[in-house]
Amino acid sequence: MAKVTVIFIVFLMALAGHVDARSVSHCYSWGSFKGITGREPDPCNDDTIAYYKFDRSYRDVCFGNNGFSGNIFQKFWKLGISNAAANFANTNYQISIPSLNSYEWGSTFSISLWFQTGQYVTRQQGGLINNFNVTTTNASIANETHTVTTGSWDIFLKKGEIEEQRIIGATIVTSHANKTWDDIAVIRAHHWYHLAMTYDGETINFYLNNHLVLSDSQCCHGDIVSTHTDVVIGRNYNEGSFNGYIDELKLFKKALTSQEITKLYQLKVV
Repeated sequence: MAKVTVIFIVFLMALAGHVDARSVSHCYSWGSFKGITGREPDPCNDDTIAYYKFDRSYRDVCFGNNGFSGNIFQKFWKLGISNAAANFANTNYQISIPSLNSYEWGSTFSISLWFQTGQYVTRQQGGLINNFNVTTTNASIANETHTVTTGSWDIFLKKGEIEEQRIIGATIVTSHANKTWDDIAVIRAHHWYHLAMTYDGETINFYLNNHLVLSDSQCCHGDIVSTHTDVVIGRNYNEGSFNGYIDELKLFKKALTSQEITKLYQLKVV
């Protein structure tokens, strides 16, 4: 609607002699229109599951998969990566998305988000985003690995070797297998990072600040398991809460390309 309005205004200006009508098509690209209107193209398309801008709201700006904090007061930090950001300064703070309970994730899925960790860490591990408890633990008696599964995917942070160091980890459970990556990348507190995970049914990729930091084509294939659990932001049900800020979180029903990851890193619409 905004694009049509601006085109109409330019047309009227041309009729009034303020703009050379012959140059309108050359001088007024949609980039110019965006500069006039201050709006991006619509970010919601058929490949999007949900989009959380966290601009003083937990609302999914695309399809109504809104988040709920369970707290009386919503918390926001004004200096997010783009406008406001969700603030997870409280150790018991989390955002739940009940409308994504039992969602059919399928064999293609991607997550994109910006985050910054705080100084305060209460436990060994804190959740960024997941759909409930997904853990892989070693048996105490036999030398075997057991997976305790309620959810089917999890991105989390662990303490590093030094005080301000954090380690990104993740778990995925598919119809074929499950796997946990405990050391995808090392980051530092008080810095903004862009993190993306993509899965195309055969290969899972992790990108940090537009760099491919891990790719695994041997771990699993098939559909990500659908579970009767909410999507949760800012808390890991196995260990504890994330401490810091999260912004521009988007879930996709497709595997993003490296070019699309670059656009998201540049805060452009995908």
